[in-house]
Amino acid sequence: MASKLTKVVANFETSLATKLANSATSGALTSIVDKNGVNLANGKYCMIVDRGTGDEEHLLFDLVSNAISNIVSVSRQGVQTAGVQNLNGHRAGAKCYLTDFVNLKIIVDILNGDDALDGSKPIKYDAAPALSDPRHIPDKAYIDSSLANKAELAANNVFTGQNSFTQSPSIPSAVSANQPVTLSQLMAAALVGISAGFENVDVVWNDDGSVRSIHDNVNGKTYVMQYDRNGFLHSFYDGISRSKVSTIDGRLITKITN
Repeated sequence: MASKLTKVVANFETSLATKLANSATSGALTSIVDKNGVNLANGKYCMIVDRGTGDEEHLLFDLVSNAISNIVSVSRQGVQTAGVQNLNGHRAGAKCYLTDFVNLKIIVDILNGDDALDGSKPIKYDAAPALSDPRHIPDKAYIDSSLANKAELAANNVFTGQNSFTQSPSIPSAVSANQPVTLSQLMAAALVGISAGFENVDVVWNDDGSVRSIHDNVNGKTYVMQYDRNGFLHSFYDGISRSKVSTIDGRLITKITN
């Protein structure tokens, strides 16, 4: 907004020091001293040239000392066109009067939503606002305070208490011990060795459900199981050596290989 608005000076008038022909984009003013004897500051201004005549025109321009440049003609509807648009131009000595027409048009357009504020110079409050209505415009301090201790997308967030999700979160595969895993990831990790073992062995069962032999498909060995009269595993033979085992209630306690 600030870059579009002009300087504001009350009741200033002057005249053209040079003729402005049709399409002219630069020229000069005869004086830049206001009624208090203060020179106009360099900046953007809007003036009515040849007011009250058939050549009347609103001109928007940049002022540096007495020189004017980047002249833009502004129609009565606020349409801006580069260069003087009056076909007769404006003669040297033509009267010029400052006007706030452009400022008012821009402000009205912004309030109506037809134009935007200048992002390079954001507006601000003179003090911390007392915000109570949901439609009040908050300031940065209010937003910072409201977001403090909230979860950030690109930060390491620490959560306390019981956290619930209405939908299952997307969790990447864990690569270290302290990272979370999903149930499917946990089951896959727990069963990977077992499933691989199932694929690498062939098992032959006895009629009573005990294991008769196990063939290791990787090493090419077959292990034959032998049981005592109580049905507990007594030893197993791999074709080369026999291993005796001691069990209590069917649980392996020791193994001695001959």
